[in-house]
Amino acid sequence: MKFNFLIMLALIVLFSCKAQNNTTTTKNSKTEMTATTKTHDISMYPEASNDQLRHIINLPATEDDNAFKVELYAGKIGEVDCNQAFLSGEFQEETVSGWGYPYYNFITNGAIFSTGRLCPDETKYKAFVSTKGELMRYNSKLPIVVYTPKGYEVRYKIWARNNVEQTAIIK
Repeated sequence: MKFNFLIMLALIVLFSCKAQNNTTTTKNSKTEMTATTKTHDISMYPEASNDQLRHIINLPATEDDNAFKVELYAGKIGEVDCNQAFLSGEFQEETVSGWGYPYYNFITNGAIFSTGRLCPDETKYKAFVSTKGELMRYNSKLPIVVYTPKGYEVRYKIWARNNVEQTAIIK
């Protein structure tokens, strides 16, 4: 009798644990993103020319786009050594005529610069060499459209605002 009671109790505990929802949410729902990303209509944006590529970034929807920023950078695979390498170039913002939507042209001469440290060995390897990142507004309602010369990639990072406010020390 006591054995049957223990088995029943164990089964109840097992099923109640399995029935629990295992999802977690953060306390600040303003900085949450949905898992699905909307694909935007890009028909109003210019087609890429023969020597360009058109890169499209569709950002996930959020409750508050102002809580996020996008760091955008462009680059290419290049041969590097132990020094830190950088690609020269910049993003120039333009506007879709008649729509007011922004898009970016990545302008570069292709020059790769690096620090001048003496490397312990002369080993070279292939790595992604990029421009400095450019922080821009997060807007999940529009795509980020970037035109680059052929041979370049566009990469990005999404930054979330920390809502913990700090106070500076007066000295």
